[in-house]
Amino acid sequence: MIRPASPNPLESKMLQGLRAGSRSIVTQIFLFALMGLLIVSFAFWGIGDVFRGFGAQTVAKIGSTEIRVEQYRRAFNDRLQEIGRQINRPFTPDQARAMGVDRQILAELIAEAALDEKTRKMGLAITDATVRDRVMNFAGFKGPDGNFDPVRYQTLLRNNNYTETTFLAAEKRLAVRQQLLGALGGEAVPPKVLTDAFWRLQSETRVIEYVRFTREQAGNIPAASEDELKKYFEANKAAFRAPEYRTLRVLHVSPQALAKDIAISDDELKKTYEQIKERITTPERRQLEQIAFASPDAAKAAAGRLAKGEKFDAVAKDLKLDVVPLGTLARSDIVDAPVAEAAFALAEGATSQPVTGRFGPVILRLVKIEPQRTPAFDEVSKALREDLQVRQAITRVQALHDKIEDERGAGLTIEEIGKKMNLPVISVEAVDRSGRKPDGTQVADLPSAETLLSNAFQAQKNVETDAIELRETRSTIWFEVVDIKPARDRAFEEANASVETRWKEEQIGKKLGELAAETQKKLDGGAAFAAAAPGLKVEKAEKLNRASSVPGMDANTIARVFLTPKDKAGIGTPDGTTDRIVFRVVSIDVPATAPPAQLIQQLTQSIQEDVQVQYVNRLQTQLGLRVNEAAMRQVTGAGEQR
Repeated sequence: MIRPASPNPLESKMLQGLRAGSRSIVTQIFLFALMGLLIVSFAFWGIGDVFRGFGAQTVAKIGSTEIRVEQYRRAFNDRLQEIGRQINRPFTPDQARAMGVDRQILAELIAEAALDEKTRKMGLAITDATVRDRVMNFAGFKGPDGNFDPVRYQTLLRNNNYTETTFLAAEKRLAVRQQLLGALGGEAVPPKVLTDAFWRLQSETRVIEYVRFTREQAGNIPAASEDELKKYFEANKAAFRAPEYRTLRVLHVSPQALAKDIAISDDELKKTYEQIKERITTPERRQLEQIAFASPDAAKAAAGRLAKGEKFDAVAKDLKLDVVPLGTLARSDIVDAPVAEAAFALAEGATSQPVTGRFGPVILRLVKIEPQRTPAFDEVSKALREDLQVRQAITRVQALHDKIEDERGAGLTIEEIGKKMNLPVISVEAVDRSGRKPDGTQVADLPSAETLLSNAFQAQKNVETDAIELRETRSTIWFEVVDIKPARDRAFEEANASVETRWKEEQIGKKLGELAAETQKKLDGGAAFAAAAPGLKVEKAEKLNRASSVPGMDANTIARVFLTPKDKAGIGTPDGTTDRIVFRVVSIDVPATAPPAQLIQQLTQSIQEDVQVQYVNRLQTQLGLRVNEAAMRQVTGAGEQR
């Protein structure tokens, strides 16, 4: 059985450096503003499904470079996992397609391929030494002491299905792409009208007064007659349909579930502690301050005064020099070797002789010493035991995974496998796409519910499906669709209670909308809130900006505030309620200060990045681009719905 390729966090962190460095003001808004990836628009999405000239295992081809199905599949699965981590819930293929993520990912791969093709034609290259420096300086490969950790490096490569050769080759390609893009254009100065507009967007504040109309203000809503409810039901029949329900059998194997039953002996625990003791040891750290001098003679004179008993701060003040705190540092944190040697030769509270560092002469003061510390065995034993249990459980999960696949290959059902292997099977008798039972309650204890249900509602009844591999938890879900009850129209008698509730909520909303509109009209005519909305509490929100959070006021209402002129009123409808908020803009404050340098720098960088995006678009036109949409849909699941 072919299982989906696992996503690769290492690739998403290391090899997307180009994309992470290619954001523009516009692209940051796209897709929750959380992807931070190069988004390139293409003209080819509207053309035919399959372009001839390459095999079914090729998703796209630009110039002579092919993007293979497996490469695209891995990138797609990787992105689903990445977005899921950032929004703290599973992100499904359906959602990805609906938001265009599938095409965005292919756009990124095509952009990278176009740059690779161009750099080859230009003969651009970097040395192995440059790649080595990039890898050595990558934070993810550094150990607790801040230095490159070869063990961690090899472990990360192995865990993410890289050999050192393939990883270094990928890193070299990335560096060459950045070399090409970095050479594009000069620094573009953003127009003043643009910087002023963005500065206003960020800094403008408003003061509003507002009242809230709640269901209490709607008063008594007379009960609807049966004829009225039936008429309402017929007009909104689709809203009362019974959804499709499915009966599922689910088997979930995870390290977390198996770990609690794994025994770790004290001897094994102590042996492991001794093996990692050096790695968990915190090196000696020193809290340092320094005074920098313009010349060696000035430093020597100051050292003489300190030797006679003058205070460090007093000497600095007298010389109109700053005492600069360097922080609490390990020896390896100090890149200037002479400074590091002098700092770690001092006694606590002492000052050094003048030290000639790379930036000139300095005198150091040692404020405090934090000695090297190795956590005692008792301090780490609990966490260490749990870690060992999970590590062993991961191995057992893999063994179980293979056995379960063998049993499925032999034709056993999920229930039969559960009984044979003494594994718990979750039985779900009826669940809709949202995870609810027919009585409206949520099905409890479904593993990775959104991902599971998305897959389950694409599967066929009694047809074996691929396992769902959850990389974050190192676990696997198998499921079977045992029965399907299609969606259907409910009769009025069956939906009567829901119809009456929905009708009443709608009437309350209409009534409150009318009251809010009347109040807005009075306020715009110059009336005070006391006259326009008698009996309602008038509240005030000051220094309101576009990112403000006001209790009971949603983002759409705040956005309306910033579209409303001064002394005019507006109406907001908080999400998920029948309430209405009527507000009036009392004042608008736009700072008279010029846009800060940081904003201008950000806009300058964004313009430069947009130039790079346009360059990549042009490359694609020059090199020639063909896309196999059928292969793309097959990877993302879209093909099954056509």
